[in-house]
Amino acid sequence: MELVTGAAGFIGRALTGRLLAAGKRVRCLVRPGSDASALSGAEILRGDLRDPAALAAAVKGISRVWHLGALVRPRGFIVGKRRLLGEFHAVNARAARLLGEAAAGAGIGRFVYFSSIAALGPGENISDGAEPRPVTAYGRSKLEGELALREISGRTGLNLLILRPSMIYGRGSAPWEALFSSVRKGWLPVPGAAANALSVCSLENLLDAALLAAEKAQPGSALNVSEGTITLRDLLFTAGELAGRQPRLLPLPVTPLKAVSRLLDAGLGLAGLAMPGFIGADEGRLLEACASWSHRCEGLRALGWRPALSTREGLAAALGVKP
Repeated sequence: MELVTGAAGFIGRALTGRLLAAGKRVRCLVRPGSDASALSGAEILRGDLRDPAALAAAVKGISRVWHLGALVRPRGFIVGKRRLLGEFHAVNARAARLLGEAAAGAGIGRFVYFSSIAALGPGENISDGAEPRPVTAYGRSKLEGELALREISGRTGLNLLILRPSMIYGRGSAPWEALFSSVRKGWLPVPGAAANALSVCSLENLLDAALLAAEKAQPGSALNVSEGTITLRDLLFTAGELAGRQPRLLPLPVTPLKAVSRLLDAGLGLAGLAMPGFIGADEGRLLEACASWSHRCEGLRALGWRPALSTREGLAAALGVKP
């Protein structure tokens, strides 16, 4: 039996479906109150990632762990900065450590940790082994999770695989659905000339890569997952062409944006506050949004992975139209 955490999320639902379709028995650990209706055929276990007892129950009889459970954006418009950082650490770092310890104690054969390119930080031509330079609280907490699991693996022999997905798009992703909706409506605010590069991957390409790597990658591997790079401008115009509506871009000057964001972030920080729902008040998130991202996937390529869908084909599938 295989365990999927974060199974009620965008990627977790799809991974669970793939595993079930392949004839695997799957146990899904989902938060109390989460909608598990899309996980038909799997065993549902409700529990909190931060609860050692729930994790001990989750790993019983498990041969492989797929750890996708994470906190990407805390709820609330204005929250305490300490609380914000504490939530990121508790879910993305401490819970990863707790689950890793539980998995090691249960003698689980493979532990697949879905990290993020945010743990590496923005940059161009970034290799699997690049030095991490995260610029956001989320990215730093995901890196903490990686380091915690590496320590456990080194101490216990846990068969660890770290995957660092790029920007994953597809049907059912709330942020991408919102972007596609904006494309259909017309006007879109963008940083500068929208010439910054994005490292992207369709959901289907990600799942292909994850399933292949889980079988073939060496223990301790950390692998970037990206189908390629596309500028923000090209992505928006490709999506617009596929949707039958050419978007009109509203360029926002990057230098003033960064200056205002720096002031807002610093001012809120002095008051011990943060605004997780507003990118303009988070200097690190704005830096990510304006930066270029491109990744080499030499590890996955060496395993024989090639993206089955081009970005155009993936966007068409996400939009529900023909490429």
